[in-house]
Order: sequence, then C-alpha cells, then structure tokens
Amino acid sequence: MRTSRALLIVCAALTFSFAANLQPQDMLFISAHRNPTQIVSDDKIAYVLTEGGVLMYDYRRQQWMDNIAAGLGVSNIAYNPSRNQLLMATAGGSILEYNPAFRRVSGSASEMQGTSPAGAAPGDLTGLMLGADYAYLTDATSASVRDRWNRRANVSSTIVFDYDHLWLLTGGHGAFLGSARRKEANSTWFGLYDASTASIFTDGKNVWFGSANSAGALVRAKTDLSEWRVDAAQQDYEFPDATIYDILQWRDYLWLATAKGVVRQDLKTNQFKLFRRMQGSTDLKVYRLYPHLDRLYAGTEKGVAVLDDPDGNFKNSELPIGISPAGRDFSAKDSDLWAATSMGLFVQTKNGWKSITDVTKQDAPDAFGASVPTVGFRDTSLYWGAGDRVYEKPRRQPAKILFDLPNVFRILFDGDNLFAAGSDRVRVFNMKTRLWADFNLSDGIPGTKIQSLFVRDGLLWIGTDLGVMRLKTKSYLP
Repeated sequence: MRTSRALLIVCAALTFSFAANLQPQDMLFISAHRNPTQIVSDDKIAYVLTEGGVLMYDYRRQQWMDNIAAGLGVSNIAYNPSRNQLLMATAGGSILEYNPAFRRVSGSASEMQGTSPAGAAPGDLTGLMLGADYAYLTDATSASVRDRWNRRANVSSTIVFDYDHLWLLTGGHGAFLGSARRKEANSTWFGLYDASTASIFTDGKNVWFGSANSAGALVRAKTDLSEWRVDAAQQDYEFPDATIYDILQWRDYLWLATAKGVVRQDLKTNQFKLFRRMQGSTDLKVYRLYPHLDRLYAGTEKGVAVLDDPDGNFKNSELPIGISPAGRDFSAKDSDLWAATSMGLFVQTKNGWKSITDVTKQDAPDAFGASVPTVGFRDTSLYWGAGDRVYEKPRRQPAKILFDLPNVFRILFDGDNLFAAGSDRVRVFNMKTRLWADFNLSDGIPGTKIQSLFVRDGLLWIGTDLGVMRLKTKSYLP
C-alpha cells in the first residue's frame, strides 16, 4: 500500500509564501476511508470512491496508491477505457478527469460519458471467508460484515472484475479484495478509523493514531503507511469508549491517556489494561503522559499522578495548592520535572513541588496562576505556551514573549527548531536564526481545527478534526 497524495494539497503547496522548495511529495493527507461506495476498474487499477476521496488500488503491486480527489467532493465515478481515463462528478456539478499516465486531475471533461469495464455481481456469496478478523453475514434481504469486536457494517456493493477479482465494499469496514472462484477475500484497509485525531505517536517503525471521538479507537500503521491495522476500539475488553489524548512507549508497553483513565497495551500480546481508578476517582480524564527518572507521570483533570511500576497503581503527586490543578503537559531538565497546569507552571525538585515564582524569583507572564497547556526545555531555556502566546525564559534572564500564536496548546522540539501548534496553524521557529514559518489551514491542513502534533525523524504529524497531515520538515524549515 502506498501513500495517498491529495490534489487539493498539491495545489495548496504551490501557493506557500514561505517554502518555495516545498514539493507535492513532501505532504501527505490521511483520512478515514471506511465507507467506500463505488468502484470501477481495468485490468491494472481499481478506483474506489470513499468518504475521503478516490483511492487507487494497484493489482500488480497489491497495494493502495494515491488519493486523487481528497477534498474535491466527488459523488460519482466512471471509467473510459478508450482513453484510459477516470471521470469524476462533484457535488457542485463539475466533471473532472484523471489521467493516470500524467497523474493529473483536470476539469476538461463535460459529461460522464465514460463507462466502466464490464463487471458482474458475484452471485451467491454464502460461505464467503473474510480472514480471521471478519465474518460475512447474509439473509434474504441484506448482507453485512462483522468484525472481531462484533461491529456490523452493511455491504454497499459487490462486484467481480476479470472473472475473479472480487470486491466487497462496506459502510464501516472498508473494502475487501479476493477471489470469486475461491470465495475468499481480505481487508484492504487504508487510513484512520475515525478522521478526528487527538493524538499521534511514532517509534520510528510504527505510527499510532488516537481518536478524538468519544467512541475511541487506536489505529497503528507502518511509518511508510504500507500496512494498517486497528489495534483497539471501544468494544475491546478494558478499552474505554473515550478520546485518546496522548500516546507514548514506556518499559516495553504502549500507554494511552484517555478521557476515562490510562490504558496500557502489551505490544507483544496486544492485551490491554485500564487504570480506571486514579486519585480516588473513576473515569478520570488524563491529558498527558511523561516518563521521568524511571517513573511515569500522568497529567489528569485533578492534578498529577505517578506510577513507579507498570504492574502497580498510580499514586497522587500533590502540588502545593489547595485545589488540584489539571495537569496538561510535562518537560524535564536534568532531574527536575516541570508541569504545565490549569493554574500555572510548577517544578518538582528533590525538595518537592514548587511554583515557578519560587524557582525563578521573577514574575513570568502567564506562568503562575493562569492556565498553561504546554511546556518544554531546550538547552538552558524554558519555553511555555499560554493563551495566544509562546514564552521564552533563558537561564538567569527575565521571561519574554517569543511570538503570538492563536490558542497555543502544544510545543515540541526537534534539533534547533521549536514547533508550536495553535487552533488554526503550526509554527516552526528556528532558535538559532530566530526565523519562523507558518503552516495554516489555507495551506492544506485537512480540517478546521488542529488537535495534535508530533515530530520525529524529519516528519511532522498534524492531527485535525478531519484527518492527519504529514510533512517533511526539511522542505519548509526557515
């Protein structure tokens, strides 16, 4: 399976004022493709219309290729074999054509006059095998597919191409491809379970996406996006139906911060354990997880909790105020741990927790008493975001405003660069050159609200309410 590259994003890349060297291949759009509705095919490529665009499947390579119509509102497709051309009708009435030789979409077509190569309904599919994770169900009036969590999805279409290529499309479980003669098919999953993404994490080999919907889902893919799987959804035992706010690895486990507690996944057995009862409460919202000095810290809606042993229980880590502030983010400098909370910045030293004013001996704007969603260290400087600003405090110097950014909620570091996410844009700030560049919704970010951010190995992952954008950072760094 190869990556999807959206036409909309390709066009947006040409208008970047800050990144003349940004190329279409530097950007990738990922959405949910669980609801394919229509398919046309020749003997080499199948074109599948989904809720997120039109995907191409290469029979020879047995992999997905580009998403050629993300964001274009395509409602109907047809294939013209005489010109090797895909025709696409949009909800707005336009007729677009795609030429696979040039890999380009244009609006030159005037009508849907092309016809798909002959495809036939496969007939009786009783006994169809769909692999270990799915079952085909049918009765006199309908057909559906059930997955291993007992979720049923209606079959929207079944068709056979080239006398044997069996395609089965479902409204919820994606597309299945197999053999009509053998009566077997396998999932050809590509994309997210839910488009709205609240958390992203990668270990360099795999990338995990946490759903922002209350139903909750954890999706894993290879970093090259060649393989996809759903690790868990709400029907899994000990997996809550809750938003996943944060994901990380610690002591050979994957840990999830959710709206109903912390979840631990054993990466060898794929078994889950829910730490539901924390700080004397059940179903406690956990916003951030952070390993420090062989402990795992959890930022919750009631403050900070700490875990010493993966098989133990979380304990309170009391902050020095009467009302426990919500823990939003963490960062470490040597042995000290800094916490961004709903009531300002705090630091844990060998002598316990202190407010930032106790440590710096200086008043820092939006750092004490105000809600601070994110904090980080680079060399000897402390950085945090609050409100519409990002602050910088070098060692033994007063704090200052680094730049303004609407509704900043996350800062991350990669080399000499600081990445900051606000509600409608991501800013990269080079701490040596003091230059910055913005990447905003008008530049191609898929969605109306940015919800998560992760950077590693030269790749920046941006999660939104309508999907995920992946960018090669070197292509647009200031």
